Amino acid sequence: MTRLHYIQPLIVAIVLLSGSSLLGAEYTFDYQKIVEVNEPVVLELYALKGNVTITGGSDNKVIIDAVKIVRATSRDEAEEVADHIEIKVRGDRDRVSVETHFLKMVNRGRSFWSKLLGTSGSNSYGAVDFVITVPTRTSVSVMCVDGEVQISSVEGEVVVENPVGSTTGEYIFGPVTVVQPIGEINLHWIEGDIKVKSTSSKISIIQVRGAVDLNTSAGTVNVQTELDSPKDFFVETSSGSITLSVPVSSSGLLDIETESGEIRTEVPVEIKSVSRKRLVAQFGDGGPKVSLISGTGNVDVTLY
Repeated sequence: MTRLHYIQPLIVAIVLLSGSSLLGAEYTFDYQKIVEVNEPVVLELYALKGNVTITGGSDNKVIIDAVKIVRATSRDEAEEVADHIEIKVRGDRDRVSVETHFLKMVNRGRSFWSKLLGTSGSNSYGAVDFVITVPTRTSVSVMCVDGEVQISSVEGEVVVENPVGSTTGEYIFGPVTVVQPIGEINLHWIEGDIKVKSTSSKISIIQVRGAVDLNTSAGTVNVQTELDSPKDFFVETSSGSITLSVPVSSSGLLDIETESGEIRTEVPVEIKSVSRKRLVAQFGDGGPKVSLISGTGNVDVTLY
């Protein structure tokens, strides 16, 4: 389901759009589409700039409410721009796709395009915000360039690719994958495997069941997990700190490495090997292997 390479060519354009000073007035244009479906269903959303909220509901419907937000110098100009922001919905009983397209506008001079792209101090384009209600048993894939993504109360696989912004997932029953270089990532009350690929995000995870595979270069990482999985757990950061919180009754094999940070644990352990840079220790009886690696940050193992 990964399509991040489709998004990367758009980043330069979005930076231009968001980097200008916001002059003129803001206009909004509502959109709604309802698709009848059968559970389980797959929702694929391809967005650009804007916020996304997806929530599980009780009906066998995908309800798409969107708002085109346009900043322009007049209502007429805003309507022309909004007409060229296309929301395309395709769907059948088990799959719905939603795509946002910025269509080419013809018969416009250099001054308009300069303003449109944010190079003359005014920005006509804005964003498209989505609020989507889906059946509970829905797998979700979200690809966007810049925005706040919130997904809650769904049973199915969740994949989010969001180069700049924030991602929040709550009460998700299924595996979760987040690819987000910068921003904030909050995944709470997840019952499924979690995979996170980042560069410098602040990451917070509360996991009920499943394993964790997390890699980032910087930023703090906090993981609270039941360690309820036969799979290994892996958390690595180059320069950030790591805090792992586990229940008193949990079991596992700790393998902790840090080049220049400190290793601290509240969990009673049986040490297998120890040095200034590495600790290998068993806690409880059996359990998965838990690898925690930080280049320059501290690594703490706590109880909750």
